[in-house]
Amino acid sequence: MFLQIIISLVIISSTIFIHGLGTSWWLNFLLRKHAIKDQVLRFTKIMKLLSYTSIILMLMHYIEIGLWALAYLAIPELDKIKHWEDAIYFSMVTYTTLGYGDITLPPVWRIMSGFEAMNGILLFGWSTAMFYAVVERMFTMAKQKT
Repeated sequence: MFLQIIISLVIISSTIFIHGLGTSWWLNFLLRKHAIKDQVLRFTKIMKLLSYTSIILMLMHYIEIGLWALAYLAIPELDKIKHWEDAIYFSMVTYTTLGYGDITLPPVWRIMSGFEAMNGILLFGWSTAMFYAVVERMFTMAKQKT
């Protein structure tokens, strides 16, 4: 079980790094591109920025899910996960804590699915906080214009 915990913690560290890098880059981009004092944020611009923010966050989550899927594919003992489609499906169901249960890991590897679920909860919370920060910033900018 020690090996499974170490593998899980390495993947969690990697996904946190990916999420930190991605959110920092996106927030810096938004602040540089849309921090002009005279700029009026119209409804269509706000909707575009929120849509782009959502897409960036979803892509980061997909990359993180993919990292877990690659780890599952690399473990030869996981006989139910032999193809990318199975790995990404299992990882996505686990990361989002849906847990359908149609694919399960052997008992010795099951702890990894728990770590992946905790990782998903943490990073979805982070994404929610970031999205809220972007919305709050837009309201603040809009309020200053009036």
